[in-house]
Amino acid sequence: MRVITPGLLVAAVTELSLSRSAKLVRLKDVVAWCEWNGVDCQGPGSRLQALWDADREEAQGEHRLLKFKSGECKQSRVGWALRPHGDRAREAAALLGWRELLWDGEKWEWLGGSPPVVTRRPHPRRERTGSGPETDDSAQGLPPG
Repeated sequence: MRVITPGLLVAAVTELSLSRSAKLVRLKDVVAWCEWNGVDCQGPGSRLQALWDADREEAQGEHRLLKFKSGECKQSRVGWALRPHGDRAREAAALLGWRELLWDGEKWEWLGGSPPVVTRRPHPRRERTGSGPETDDSAQGLPPG
């Protein structure tokens, strides 16, 4: 099995953006492309390390891809676009609340200075019925009544 390279990452983004007419290609689609084409995106390191290495090498080299992310944590969603599709990819990313990342030669920098603020959906709170341990005096060590 081949390990992903910068060229294979560009090939995946190119094929996916052309076949789906989506200018912003998501990480999950690149991983699926790798599985379908017998490309190892994991490598010997931690989860998806070979993919992240290829991404960084591509940004340092020919720089044919744009990178977008939904937030600063590791669980944030990631996507790429081909440079010629930059305007449409930026529009798609803006609709999702994603921002562009630029490689400065040492690390990824957020275009605009800071990562996007992730808005979390509110979780419905449990109704307190008055019979749980949070309202039971005996649970708090108090005598009844």
